[in-house]
Amino acid sequence: MEAGPVRWVSFTHVFLDCDGTLVDVEGIVELARRRGQATAVAALTEAAMSGHLPLEAIYEQRLALIRPTRAEIRELIRIYRDHLLPDVPLVIHALHACGISVHLVSGGLEDAVRGLGRFLGIPAQRIHAVRPRYDPFAGAWWRGEEGPAVGVDPSPLIAQGGKARLLQGFRAPGRRLMLVGDGITDLAAQEAVHLFVGFGGVFPRAVVAEGADVYIRCPRLAPILPLALSPERARALQGTPAEETLREGLRAFQNGEARFRDPVRHERFLQAWHAL
Repeated sequence: MEAGPVRWVSFTHVFLDCDGTLVDVEGIVELARRRGQATAVAALTEAAMSGHLPLEAIYEQRLALIRPTRAEIRELIRIYRDHLLPDVPLVIHALHACGISVHLVSGGLEDAVRGLGRFLGIPAQRIHAVRPRYDPFAGAWWRGEEGPAVGVDPSPLIAQGGKARLLQGFRAPGRRLMLVGDGITDLAAQEAVHLFVGFGGVFPRAVVAEGADVYIRCPRLAPILPLALSPERARALQGTPAEETLREGLRAFQNGEARFRDPVRHERFLQAWHAL
């Protein structure tokens, strides 16, 4: 008996990391530049994102080195917007147009991540980040100005396994979850989702490249579109600017800029999209 046609099934939820995935900077390092601490904070961040140190061991240490104000954290919104990968707004708009629930899930600081999310049209309830605690007595309190951030509210996202715990709460019958991220905290959540996509287009990390279900090497988010959508659902993009971005994403899988770890799955994915 002949096998039936190969199919690729659409996802219902796409969870996107922020720093190093949507933007080509680490927000905490940008904040550290103001204090002359960029080198130290970048080294701590890379050690955590590459799996050499647990995130919880360095999260508040980095914050203590720079003690950013709320105004400085909000200034990150502009920096994030200036450093967005070029196709990010179009990809997210296309996912929304196809009925996909898009979330940001980040260990970044809440005001900045929420501001970027608003710019990208992602509802506030779908943005998950870390809320800082400010010192109310160190600033110009008589003018209502808070002091610098001195810690963070309890959050699973400051721990190595925190994204996995958060994403477990979204699992339900009929849902298919995809996570896209560049660091070890994203890789650690692989078992909580149906597909983990490692993103190496900004900060390539060997541990993520070796462990991810899918790995993207190009500095573009276009490969997310054919991964997130089925060919049938992608018909909604015909005649729109996103149609060419979808095709660009497929070309990335054909030329090796994006790949499945399992070569058989890679070929079956391309077969499912062959008719496009």
